[in-house]
Amino acid sequence: MQVLSLVLKVLWIHPASFLPVCTMFVMWFVKVASSLMRTPKSRTEQHYYGRKQNCYSVAIKYVHRALRYNTLARKLRKNDARELWTTRISAGCTELGTKYPDMKLMMDESSIALDRNMLQNLAIWEPRSFRALALLTKSRQEVGLNSLEGPSPVGVVTRGML
Repeated sequence: MQVLSLVLKVLWIHPASFLPVCTMFVMWFVKVASSLMRTPKSRTEQHYYGRKQNCYSVAIKYVHRALRYNTLARKLRKNDARELWTTRISAGCTELGTKYPDMKLMMDESSIALDRNMLQNLAIWEPRSFRALALLTKSRQEVGLNSLEGPSPVGVVTRGML
């Protein structure tokens, strides 16, 4: 009854007049308001069919289940991407005669800050730049970058050259 009086005050209708019409309006208003409260979930359940879409109590279970799987899938997608990047970098290093762990160690010691995503992009789209990093790794393993003996890699300026 409080909802009815509130609606009647908003619409400036006297409670005694048109009571059957007003109660029908209030029933419609309550139905619309309750469906509006459910709209954030109903957007996620639109692609379901049957009771999963129409019945709120059933639909909410499936929506929560789908969101749970979605959270898990985000973690798995990141792991898959990381594994793919490592595979691509390892393949590029093997092709150029080095190993990825050695390359990563050399880059850490030389303060070259490139993550796996950038390295795999270099291996695929910039093979000359990746080859330069691989040659840097090879020269570091054989002689060392800061040593004065031995040849320096082509196109790289070291302290020994200064």
